[in-house]
This record gives sequence, C-alpha cells and structure tokens, in this order.
Amino acid sequence: MDNFDFIIVGSGAAGSALAYRLGELPDARILILEAGGSDLPEAVEIPWRWNELLLTELDWAYNSVPQPGLGNRQVYCAAGRATGGGSAVYHMMHVRARPEDLDNWAYNGCLGWSFQDVLPFYQKLENQLDDTNPTAGKGGPITVVNARDTGNRISQTFIDACVELGYPLVDDFNASHFGVGWHHVDIRDGKRGGVLTSYLQPALSRGNVTLETGARATKLMIEDNRCVGVEYLADGQHRTVRADREVIVCCGAIESPKLLMLSGIGNPEQLNRLGIPVTADLPGVGENFHDHPLVIGPVGKMAEPGEDPRGNMTEVGLFWGSAPAMTVPDLEICLVHRAPFGEAFFTNVVKRLQTGQPIQPVQQLVDPTLILSLPGLVVPRSRGWVRLRSSDPTVPPDISGNYGEEPSDIDRIVTMVKIAREIYGTKAFAELGLHEVSPGPEVGDDAQLRQWVVNNTGSYYHFVGSCKMGLDRLAVVDPQLKVRGVDGLRIADGSVIPTIPSANTHTTIVMIGERAAEFIKAEI
Repeated sequence: MDNFDFIIVGSGAAGSALAYRLGELPDARILILEAGGSDLPEAVEIPWRWNELLLTELDWAYNSVPQPGLGNRQVYCAAGRATGGGSAVYHMMHVRARPEDLDNWAYNGCLGWSFQDVLPFYQKLENQLDDTNPTAGKGGPITVVNARDTGNRISQTFIDACVELGYPLVDDFNASHFGVGWHHVDIRDGKRGGVLTSYLQPALSRGNVTLETGARATKLMIEDNRCVGVEYLADGQHRTVRADREVIVCCGAIESPKLLMLSGIGNPEQLNRLGIPVTADLPGVGENFHDHPLVIGPVGKMAEPGEDPRGNMTEVGLFWGSAPAMTVPDLEICLVHRAPFGEAFFTNVVKRLQTGQPIQPVQQLVDPTLILSLPGLVVPRSRGWVRLRSSDPTVPPDISGNYGEEPSDIDRIVTMVKIAREIYGTKAFAELGLHEVSPGPEVGDDAQLRQWVVNNTGSYYHFVGSCKMGLDRLAVVDPQLKVRGVDGLRIADGSVIPTIPSANTHTTIVMIGERAAEFIKAEI
C-alpha cells in the first residue's frame, strides 16, 4: 500500500489548483486520483469545438430523474470526466461570483468568504491581459483575454442589438454587473486555457505530484473518525492508498456527495436503506443541489452563412435583472454565433435518456446560417438533491435539480426568452436577414411560450451546493472546508458552494481550490 502526504480525489478546476499550490511545498508528496483518462482529443484544445466533447468518454453524461416542474422530463447533465475535469469541457468564460454573492455567503455563516476575503485568491489565479477590470489579477496561472480580440460580426451584432434596445454597454462583466458586452475568456495562444495547462501540467513537472488516471474512487477509509486513505478501482483492480496528512475530495457536486455516502458519511436513514454503515451523521450530504437552468434557443437563421468561428463561439452576453432594483443580475443571455447543435444532437440526447447507452457525439458544426441564444437563469430558487441509487460505486447516483419546482424560475426564464426574441427583432439583426426558427411564429402568446420553456429547459452544467459550506445543520463542511465530524478530510469543489453565484461557476471553483491550499498550508 502506497503512502502520500495528501490525496486529491479529482483533477478538475479546484483539484488541479490545489495540487499546484500544495506542490509548492518541497517535501510534500501528493497523489491525484482521476476517474477519467489522459488521452484528450484535439477538440479539447480548440476553443470553439466544445460541442464535440459532449456525450463522449470525456462526459459523465448523467441523466436526472424525471423533473415534475418540467413535465416529468429527464434532464441531460454533462460533467467533465477527464484529466482537467470540467475545465476540459467548459466554454471558457471567465466570470467571478459577484461581490454580493460572496458577501451573502459570509452573512449566512461562511465566515471568511466575503468578497474582500476572497478577492486576493481570484487575483492570484488570474493573468488578465487587458485593463478593463481594475481589480483583475496579473501574473497568475490562468491567462484571461478579451473575446473581442477574436470576435466576429455576428457577436458584434448582438451587442449592437442590445444597445439599440437600451441596454448599457460594459467593458468587463467582472467590473460591471448589468449590461451587454464581450466576455473575458480563459484562452492562451488561441487554445483552451483553464486548469489543465495552467495548473495541472506545471504541478506534475515538479516531480512531487503524481497523477493516476482511470482511477475511480470508491470509498474513503475512515479509522477512529479520521480519513486515512482512499479505496479506488483502476484497471479492474481494487486498490488502496493512504494519506499521512489529508484527503481532499474534489470530485464535483455530483460525485463528491456520492463518494461521501459510499463511505458512510451522510443521512443515516438513506444509508441504512442501502446497508451502508454510518461513519458520520451528516444529513446535508447530497441536499441543496442546484444549478443554473438553461434554455437552448431561441434559434435564428441568417440570410447568409456567418464567419467561421475563431474564439469560443460564446463570446458575448447580456446580464440583466428580471425586475428593477435587483442588486445582482438573475438573467444571463449568451449568443453562440454558430449553432453547434442540430437535430442529430437532440436525437442523441433523447436516445440516451431512453436507453442509457453510449452514443456517438455530433462531430461537426451544423448549418452555418444558424445562431443560438442561451438564456440562463443565474439566480434560481429551486433546490434538488443527489442520492445513492445503489451501494455499487459504479452505478450513477440519482440526481435532481428540481428544475422548475419554483414557478418563479419558469416565469423568469420566459422573461429571458422574450428578451432574446426582442434582440433578434432589432434593426441590427435585420441587416443580417435574421428570422426566428425556434420557438417560431407558431409560439405566440404567453401560455404557448411558457409551455415551450417547460419543454426546452435543461441544464447549464453549473452544479453546486450538495456538500455545502456553513454552520447550520445541513452544512457538510465548515468555513475551512473541513468535513464536519471527520478529521483529515476536506472538500474543495463546487459542491461546497452554499448558494450559486449569479455568474458562470468555473472561475469561482478555481478560487476555492486556491483558498483550500491556503487553509492547508496555514496548518502545517
């Protein structure tokens, strides 16, 4: 049995950042266990080819349980399963949590997580090349560029259309909350940035960080209320490894609660039903799971094909509020300047939901005259859960974002779709000969539009909250990210986020990895 000082379970956004920072300790021996593989296709490097990664071996490709708020439809939930985790498949938008989001965390028991507390850790990870945000970091591992530098006419038209409708133009979503503008993106030298190239590969080059891929963690080893190691499957063999100092779980908001529950950490009633001995009574494990609901559409068709993509295709966006006087935006509408999904993709998704069998991904971009709006509700009220379906670690858990459980979520998504339709109807888009093909003219009144939204709402793949941080009885980790009631165990990933930020989540999860490393170093 091998021994390491630290075992990190998961090489995603937080896990890779944590490995890099712990690797700065010259005498520390660090092991990263990653369930996915290391053989990444070329599409990972090319920013605009993210659509080709869905429903491949790089995707856990979860299916939710039927969602009552969405007419009992199941929801396809993508999650990265590869070296680099979700950072290998995300859209590369670089948006921090809003100061109000973070101050709310602190106000509700996450002491030390206010905006002023965590700003140095955002800055530590950033190397922003322009000066649009006065608080941006310089010289950090992740290169942050302005998407305007690789943008095209269609993306600019979206901005022009929003300005035509009266929305303010902003230079940087990390400096201004409300308005339309170019995203800042994690792209370096024209290739995908994120943690794989910025954190993980440099960490591995030091020599004191070891990565084992194809290693699915199956159980945390608990002795006398202390986590002392990890059991895992690799090459069909059961293996164990021990941690002399700490185990840090960084599996994401679906796999992290699953691993805890397999290890007897969770709600005793649920564990007893599956015959799993209870090692820590933590009823909040798997609860508070939530996500940004997303609608794929409206879809517009131009008179002529657009320019070939160069950046990440999701270069521009509008952040806005569903009502006046909101302190943070609850609506985000992005534009994909060439629709990467066609009928074949959705046929694949439906087939997977029906059969659960692997299927071939869509390999090429579809009709180059199509553009796609992505309205995302970034302050959802609905909350769901993650629960074990079986004590077999190879069986996916049951998951539910409870999408649409709160009717106000659907109300606000309808508002977003109306705004997106207004954007398509501007003079700016008329110059491109644009007309809406979905929902289309047959969806006219509010009742029809609401039904279309119910039929088309899915996941933004921004899963959080299922091992939340805090001080209340459902909190799984304390503000230093230590699992309550178990020594030697922390969690650092999106699962610890108590309330989802009103922004894309990747940058905040990297920050959590940076913060976790600082906590650990302070105790050595």
